Amino acid sequence: MLQERPSFADLRAAHELPPPDRDFAPGRAREARAGASFQWRTQTPAEYAATYGAAMIGYTYDAYTYSDPGLESWLHELGELLRAQARRG
Repeated sequence: MLQERPSFADLRAAHELPPPDRDFAPGRAREARAGASFQWRTQTPAEYAATYGAAMIGYTYDAYTYSDPGLESWLHELGELLRAQARRG
C-alpha cells in the first residue's frame, strides 16, 4: 500500500517546530550525506541560508547529534537560521 505524501502545509509546519532534543545519532549514511551535501567547510550557515534557504523545506539535519562537532554546530545553526527565515516570511 502506498503511503500518502505529506502536504506542503504539513512539511512547513514540521519545519517551523523547534528541533527536538538532540540525543540521537543520525547513522553513518545520513552523517556522510550531511557532510557531503552542505558546503559547511567553505560557507557560513548564514551564507548558505541566504543562498538556498528560500527553497529549503522540511530541514531536519539539526535534529541529530553528529560525531564531528564542527559539522554538528554548522547544521544546528543553519536550522535556527532557516526557522527564523520562515517566521519572517
